[in-house]
Amino acid sequence: MLNVIVIDDQPPLLSEIRSMLKREYSVTTCSSPLRGVRMIRKSEPDLVVVTLVMKEMDGFEVIRRLKSSGCQMPIVMISAYGDASTPAEATRLGASDYISRPILADELLARLRRVMERQMANAMPAPIHSLQDGICTADPEMLSLLELAHIAANTDSRILILGETGTGKELIAQTIHRYSGRSTQPFIEVNCAAIQPNLLESELFGHEKGSFTGAEGMRKGKFEQASGGTLFLDEIGEMSLEMQSKMLRVLQNGDYTRVGGDQRQVSTARIVAATNQDLRALVNDGLFRADLYFRLNVVTLTLPPLRRRPCDILLLANLFLTRFNQPGNPPKRISEAALRVLAGYPWPGNVRELEHLIERLSILVSKQVIDVEALPDYVRDTATRTPLGELGEIIPYQQARAEFERQYFTQAVYQAQGNLSQAARIAGMDRSQFYRMHKRSTESE
Repeated sequence: MLNVIVIDDQPPLLSEIRSMLKREYSVTTCSSPLRGVRMIRKSEPDLVVVTLVMKEMDGFEVIRRLKSSGCQMPIVMISAYGDASTPAEATRLGASDYISRPILADELLARLRRVMERQMANAMPAPIHSLQDGICTADPEMLSLLELAHIAANTDSRILILGETGTGKELIAQTIHRYSGRSTQPFIEVNCAAIQPNLLESELFGHEKGSFTGAEGMRKGKFEQASGGTLFLDEIGEMSLEMQSKMLRVLQNGDYTRVGGDQRQVSTARIVAATNQDLRALVNDGLFRADLYFRLNVVTLTLPPLRRRPCDILLLANLFLTRFNQPGNPPKRISEAALRVLAGYPWPGNVRELEHLIERLSILVSKQVIDVEALPDYVRDTATRTPLGELGEIIPYQQARAEFERQYFTQAVYQAQGNLSQAARIAGMDRSQFYRMHKRSTESE
């Protein structure tokens, strides 16, 4: 049996959780958070369950102390308290899952089984590939984000997805909907940048017959179409200030009126918004309402750009090539030299740019092997620049060092075929040091 330590300062709750878990776990309970932390550090159980509200030390602090001392076992938080931001904070600190009470024994055991399955998968030396919902990644930062997305999906909290163009914000929004209790209801997308400002109100809220020229009949808006489901507001940073005011009223009051109407319509849609802009900067510049920003920003998911995920560049390039291979033709492959060049290119258009490039190469390259010569000049030239710059001229030391580190860590990840643990061994570093320096090298671009 796996060993689990449960921490809470209320003996009746400890007894209740023990009775739920004892069918599948060897359970040790502790009514003192301080003593529990010492016990966990000493015995290193397979799993820790901790509650949020305790007098001596809250559950957040328990997680913080365990993680800061290097404990690797999964930690699950259980609570009947907290607000919409509590699951996100628990996950940020290192919790593997957040479970709201009350909960049935069978459901609790099922959730803990999934946590342990993920823990075992994370312990595997090979890269982890998540192909669910069209998302393919072996990157630890992306995998953590997907875990947070799955946890947030089980709530009705509003979610704000941030990321550069082409990073997959819509895919994440669809994943959240699919894993939520609203999955059988509609998922409706509105691109706020693609609709003229004077038409966006009608698009979102609908209109009554005769409300404006051309309104020949009543039309339901996207809020009404998404009733009970998810309304995905893409590029919300492009919304006009006037429209932001109307959106704020819906989020505050939960109702709205169609254009040209006076009957209140109740909104039951869950809001997921996304943008490639810095909303905080827009707020500071007076271009985005601060109160709307805070209403939307309950749970934030920030997608890393592809240049920070070199193992995913190799993974996705091969995946896209397999997808675009023409039926009946011999399968093509990308040479190792070409893969190295692709891994060194910064991908300003992110996953979408990589996908389009591989599709173009699969059509235009007649050979079975796609080599460096087949890659566009701008990819080859950017990826192969050296820290000394063009023609060997001297550039600032810090810039040269940053460029060297970027190329070094990219090459190490490539040589390890995307396996960060193996790449760390090649570099002679421990995994956490390698990941930290690799992330820093990509953020310095």
